[in-house]
Amino acid sequence: MRRRQVVLNQDQGGVAGVSEIEEMQAAWERIARWLTANAPSTAEALRGPATDEDIAGLRDALGFEVPDVLEALLRTNNGSGAKDTTQTLPNGRVVPVNHVDSAIFPFSKVLLGCEEIVTTRARLLDMAQEAEGYWQPHLIPVIWDFEGAYYGYALDASGSSGFRVLRYAEVSPNETDPTTSLGELLRSFADGMDRGNWDVLRPRVVNGSLRWREE
Repeated sequence: MRRRQVVLNQDQGGVAGVSEIEEMQAAWERIARWLTANAPSTAEALRGPATDEDIAGLRDALGFEVPDVLEALLRTNNGSGAKDTTQTLPNGRVVPVNHVDSAIFPFSKVLLGCEEIVTTRARLLDMAQEAEGYWQPHLIPVIWDFEGAYYGYALDASGSSGFRVLRYAEVSPNETDPTTSLGELLRSFADGMDRGNWDVLRPRVVNGSLRWREE
């Protein structure tokens, strides 16, 4: 079933005179500050900065340079999975176990770190072999579903869209058009936290943990 995705208002454009990286950093600082002040348990899910080795590994996996705005975000916090663990199955396979606090964004979305971007993108490219056009190599998943389902937000690194963000739904990638910049998307989340609602969801805090719940 396809989940609803909010469409950003037309008046939520970029800030005049501010670079894309500066806009992203300002929005992310607001999100991190809100989490620290209001949901400290969830704030602990933010990883530390990505290292040069992390960025190099991501670049090698992508096969092209990491977009500056994404690298700047990852070098601030390398994803929201600091509390994630692993579990060993009876057959010896080790699988990741996501902690609920990693879902810092509405509709159970997490911020992917370098390693998660690589594994999620590889899985989506595998899907594209079975369904032609399902995923393109120039798309970089950045904010993705907590359970790993096929919807979230991806950065278009093709160069044709100026690193715009695609709203990606599991029904058909062809329905997703460039909508906004990464900074504008993060700013919409920060506004939702400060305002107390984002689309049909409200940010609720339970025992120090953020839970986005329907109004």
